[in-house]
Amino acid sequence: MNNSFKYSTAMTELTSSNIATVKAQKILAVTLLVTLISVAGIALPYPVLAPLFAEANSKLTQFMGLPPELLLGLVLGIYPLGIIIGSSLIGSLSDSFGRKRLLTLTLLGSAVGYGLTAVAALSEQFLLFCLARFFTGLCEGNISIARAIAADLHPTIDKTRSFSLISAMGYGGYLIGPLAGGYLVLLGIDAVFWIAAAACLFCALLSHISLPNSLDIAAENAEKQSSLALLKDAAIRRFCLLYLMLTTGVNLYYEYYPLHLVRQYQYTSVDISWVTVLLTSCMIAASILLNPKIQRRFNHAQAGLIGMLLFATALSLFAFTHSILFMATFALMGVGVAIYNGFLPSYLSTAYEQRPQGQLMGILVTIFCLGNLVAALLGGLFSMFDVRAALLFGAVISALAAALFYHGHYRANLWQQASR
Repeated sequence: MNNSFKYSTAMTELTSSNIATVKAQKILAVTLLVTLISVAGIALPYPVLAPLFAEANSKLTQFMGLPPELLLGLVLGIYPLGIIIGSSLIGSLSDSFGRKRLLTLTLLGSAVGYGLTAVAALSEQFLLFCLARFFTGLCEGNISIARAIAADLHPTIDKTRSFSLISAMGYGGYLIGPLAGGYLVLLGIDAVFWIAAAACLFCALLSHISLPNSLDIAAENAEKQSSLALLKDAAIRRFCLLYLMLTTGVNLYYEYYPLHLVRQYQYTSVDISWVTVLLTSCMIAASILLNPKIQRRFNHAQAGLIGMLLFATALSLFAFTHSILFMATFALMGVGVAIYNGFLPSYLSTAYEQRPQGQLMGILVTIFCLGNLVAALLGGLFSMFDVRAALLFGAVISALAAALFYHGHYRANLWQQASR
């Protein structure tokens, strides 16, 4: 009788465990699909804006007699500014008001933002266009919620695996979006933004219908402060500094490798598109296939260092390689980015498991977007002399970030609780 009871109890626990695993896998699958479609919507306008302002035929590009190049800079800059503000608030708010509820609301907000952008494009109103882009950016800070959900699913699903898959979906979105946008613009510039709005609306419905209401339970350690409140912690502040350096280096690469390819190798837009496909494919493959193997052999700190140093080394070679070998360095940079993106968020999440995860993931998104702005400013200055200087500086500052991480983890013991 006692053995029967033990057997029954064990089977009940096993069944409960299986149910929990299936439920977690469903949540992750929906989160991944939402991430893919949402990021594709974000990236849809990328191939549209530069040609629009370069041609300067629309009233949208002739505001107050200002140069079209300056207007393009404003349009490009105001969007990440919105993400910086939004991500610092959205991740933290999701700790208090629930992941599902806030993810659905922000996706609806993104749909409205893209719809307003389409209206502004049709009516050729520059101020409305900028305000719509800013509002859309505010809502797009919701990528921090996806990362927080991934952290919440641990240990049922390993958080490093979840972060790697979310990164892979993000890369896939940045691959699909620009390719789709390049063809949709043939239907009119407003069509690009209407499709982006439709994609976000679909994701909002998917989030509302498919994600369980249990995600709306407030975290016990929720704090009613923005993610920037984390900077009061000296150790987190140190991590954010090195992460800012790293993301500045990576964004210098993202933003200026097309210019380098044009000047150095006379690449056309089509050539750049296919090289970008190579880069993104390497990122996706590394996130899905390589990161699980790395995790079995290295801890989070070691893997993060490998990713940062691989990227920095490959970028320095890419800037000065004058042969077909530059394609190999291009692929290695993608692998490096995929590795550190898979392990550094997991490292920080593990180091601060007691902190609200939405708030924690929000600060990472905020820092990445800040690095985007810094890279745009620095890269423009460097490129006035030689675009390779911008790329080399990106490699150097990324290597310095790796050095700061090494010192903080192995020498100063700032984040030792994240050793695994």
